[in-house]
Amino acid sequence: MQAYVSLWSADLLDLGAAVDRLAEVADGFHLDVFDGHAVPDLLFGPDVVAALRDRTDGLLDVHLMVARPDDWIDRFADAGADLITVHTSACPDIRTTLRTIRSRGVRAGLGLETHEPTSHAVAHFGDADRVLVMGTVVGVKGCDQDPATPARVEELVAARAEGGAAGSAPQVVVDGGIRTHTVPALARAGADGVVPGSLVFGAGDPVAAVRWLHALPAGPGDAAGDTEYSPSEGDVLPRG
Repeated sequence: MQAYVSLWSADLLDLGAAVDRLAEVADGFHLDVFDGHAVPDLLFGPDVVAALRDRTDGLLDVHLMVARPDDWIDRFADAGADLITVHTSACPDIRTTLRTIRSRGVRAGLGLETHEPTSHAVAHFGDADRVLVMGTVVGVKGCDQDPATPARVEELVAARAEGGAAGSAPQVVVDGGIRTHTVPALARAGADGVVPGSLVFGAGDPVAAVRWLHALPAGPGDAAGDTEYSPSEGDVLPRG
């Protein structure tokens, strides 16, 4: 399972050190962008992405939770984002927005919120490089994961398989409520990756935590998907 590590849970005064420490193991660095309107907080802007771009060759995964994402696509693309995820609720025409992101040479992600049916994401498979399945309400830390999340992942993975052409099918990645006790079920459901925050940065050994995620087998019937966190029992703090 891939790990797109959320920098929201890192030491915000030392993001460079967090990126340096995980550069060899993280599949990407996830940056939540809040504008105080779509969600009641402010977090990460294009200048932070540009600074990180100068620091790392790793994938920079920008998640726009803003009121007008179309106004920000060029700014974040210019700053060096490799992937930009948007939500339908904020886009007058989600298909056009996804295609605009791709036109900038950036991978396009579609955020699927907890109240949205999986069929909505399936309808946009052709324009999305990733479906980001939200396991919690957007913009809120420390919430329990929606129990329906693994089943939603299964539905998306099955729909992707039915569509054929796996090379053009979107990744299915889960964001929100990523804990040692929730990740095995997501792996069994077939998720390609997760967005871990405190699971990594709350661990005594963040590198070992990412490697544990990588070792989880994906797909139904994998008993190893029940493997407990192994680097050091009790390392991971249940927050974020």
